[in-house]
Amino acid sequence: MAWSNSTRKQRFNQHWERTRKLILERDHYQCQRWITDWRTGIKRKCLYPANEVDHIHRAKNGMPDDDRPENLEALCSFHHKQKTARESGEARVEKRRRREVESWYSHPAYRTPV
Repeated sequence: MAWSNSTRKQRFNQHWERTRKLILERDHYQCQRWITDWRTGIKRKCLYPANEVDHIHRAKNGMPDDDRPENLEALCSFHHKQKTARESGEARVEKRRRREVESWYSHPAYRTPV
């Protein structure tokens, strides 16, 4: 991941490596992402070897991450990248929407007379 323009590293728990190890051990180093077999429709956990830990519900608006064990899960690289890409896309859409609203309300008709 490119950390050059991210503030996430600053929000990391100082004991993250310990937390990460505990979650990987708890999840038996197996990916916990639920997947659906497209042929049968059966849902199951991926269980591919995991080496990454991710927040199930990510922090928003610069809030600190919720590092409680119930909000963390072990993921394989594939599913971690897939989830991060989806969240990144959602954040871009939200940022664009916010800019459009700000642009709309920057019109002189919406300014309060002095």
